[in-house]
Amino acid sequence: MLKAKINKGLRQMLAESKAGPLVSVGVGDAMSARLASEADGIDLMLSSGFAISAEQLGLPDVEMYSRTENVLAVEKMCYVASKPLVADMDTGYGNAINVIKSLHEFERAGVQGVVIEDQISPKRCPVCVETTNSIIPLNEAVGKIRAAVENRSNPETLIIARTDAVDFDEAVKRAKAYYEAGADLVQPISRVFSDKEGIKRFVDAVGCPVSLVIVGWLETLSREDLIWIGPKVVHFALIPVTAMHNAVKSVITELGQAGSAADLPTKRSAHGDIVRDMGMGLISELEQKYLPQESEL
Repeated sequence: MLKAKINKGLRQMLAESKAGPLVSVGVGDAMSARLASEADGIDLMLSSGFAISAEQLGLPDVEMYSRTENVLAVEKMCYVASKPLVADMDTGYGNAINVIKSLHEFERAGVQGVVIEDQISPKRCPVCVETTNSIIPLNEAVGKIRAAVENRSNPETLIIARTDAVDFDEAVKRAKAYYEAGADLVQPISRVFSDKEGIKRFVDAVGCPVSLVIVGWLETLSREDLIWIGPKVVHFALIPVTAMHNAVKSVITELGQAGSAADLPTKRSAHGDIVRDMGMGLISELEQKYLPQESEL
């Protein structure tokens, strides 16, 4: 079948995980999702808003795409992904009632979880700006999490509550409140911390499952560090998009300078490798199975 089949659900994976956090990678397009599905050691994917903005729109992650554009991008990823995908649902695109509709849209797209943040709308990704955005009042944010928890179409859908509070105590307070409201995991932003001890202190203080995005200086943390800190999931959100940006920018620059494709320094995939990885073998099998042979026409 063309649509990928997921063998194990994310909620089950979390329950069974014992040897450290599940490893997630950020994806912004269907090709990245397909490649991540085939990579050993990658447990799940996060549809990174940063990556979607960059790869689909060529714009920074300041909520320039609509909910519909986000859902369509995620739906394409889910179609080819054979591992669970968690969607970056931004602020939920409105109030608590809008959150319900947004959640249902992403569930229909095929996600196994969503991340909902407590920024004002339009949001601004913390790694795109010097000063973080304002956050909505705590009681309003709690209402949005409750709305998602109590109205998800699929009881297996994970609700990850992200707080963009940069003060440590406020981040802990909000994380605890969101977990009490029914969130399955809570997620701080990297700006709260300046060292791994601070992250460990947060995980211990909230006393509930933590989802941790590994960006900026957090990318220097070792696997042993992450196990010691104790999150349930670690999202390497920007690794593919930053690698892609570097490779594409380099090879286009080289091509422009050389005026020829001969002997370009940047390494590229062979055409046949891409065709194979995108599933041409399966297409050929389906053609043999369902299309009439020329002799039968």
